Amino acid sequence: MAHVGLTEAAFNEELSSISTLSPSGSKARFGLAYMRAICSQAGVGLNETSPDEDALAVDCDVCFSIAPVRVQVKCTSQFELHGKSASWPIEIAWREKWNKSKIPVYLVLVILSYDERKQWLEHPKNGTFHNAAAFWVRVNNLPAGETRLDIPKNQRLTAETLQVWESDLEACFYGLG
Repeated sequence: MAHVGLTEAAFNEELSSISTLSPSGSKARFGLAYMRAICSQAGVGLNETSPDEDALAVDCDVCFSIAPVRVQVKCTSQFELHGKSASWPIEIAWREKWNKSKIPVYLVLVILSYDERKQWLEHPKNGTFHNAAAFWVRVNNLPAGETRLDIPKNQRLTAETLQVWESDLEACFYGLG
């Protein structure tokens, strides 16, 4: 199946016989797959929360030797990759659940460069490339009344980010976090 040169409508039509996810479901799966790719690159495990068991308002746990950290993943194409920050709405119930956590909780925002599904990934001969980037912010110490988060774009999610997260986690056990 060659997708080069297909319009978005033709791409969607071509895949309609196998598609089982809604557009928002597809973005959610892409966001988690992106998070999993970063963890794989770092050699760190990731346990995904079952869809009906997300009572803690998190999508996955990133598993370090000492303990896991919790992560809520959001995926969107409504922002540009460049700029200083992205503002994301949060629900009061999420904030309350996150604030109860004694271990770090992070929100990861995966930003797709394109709204069109066919452009999320490129498949040239030398590999497969994500047209996306992710940014993160710690969320388990948010002030009451907070309903929007500013996610700084200088906090790019990379394999090296997981070293920062592990340090945050260790600090919780030594009374520093």
